[in-house]
Amino acid sequence: MPLVITLAHQKGGVGKSTLASNLRAYFSQAYKTALVDIDPQGSLTKLAKAFSEQEGRDSEHVISRTDFASFEELHEKISGYDVVIIDTPPYLSTELESVFALSNIIIIPTKTSPLDFLAISDTMELIKTHQQNNPLLLAGVVLTMVISGTDFTNKIRQEIEKTDFHVFSAEIGNRVAYMRSLLKGNSVEADDSKKAWGEIQSLGEEIISYLKVKYEQQ
Repeated sequence: MPLVITLAHQKGGVGKSTLASNLRAYFSQAYKTALVDIDPQGSLTKLAKAFSEQEGRDSEHVISRTDFASFEELHEKISGYDVVIIDTPPYLSTELESVFALSNIIIIPTKTSPLDFLAISDTMELIKTHQQNNPLLLAGVVLTMVISGTDFTNKIRQEIEKTDFHVFSAEIGNRVAYMRSLLKGNSVEADDSKKAWGEIQSLGEEIISYLKVKYEQQ
């Protein structure tokens, strides 16, 4: 079975879909990787497929919520992949429990603001509930839309570190390149943004390292 990385946050506007799209691009360099869009609106799927058709790219590895009738069927669909990135809706959907059951690690992207920090508490509680039944389920927080030169980032990081959740060292900056790449239906690597792609690479490498360390401990 593949490594399943799920991105979840009950609040919208934290860069979750953008991060999912770029992590798929990162992992697809070395692994057969699929992107699963659980959001019923399917915005990420529509963008990816529209630009794939426009530019003659393959959209086969983008799976939308309408592509499977049950999570048992999704389990079968992703069985042939090495890595699967799952993007979830910006609210606590009842389907999150089924998504978490498929997952190896849950990434919580959050902006460095007090409101966004407060908003992740329900997501964290849901993850903790699943970890009681599945101790192998890992989770971590990544700071997104980080504005350099402010104290907010360190303060929010310190507050999150007081919880039981791992906080990744890699940060995703507040860069136009991320929005531009999403609108184009590609990654920041394809957009030729070296700083943004460097952030994605750092996060991808850190996720792999974190998984290796935790699985060795288990």
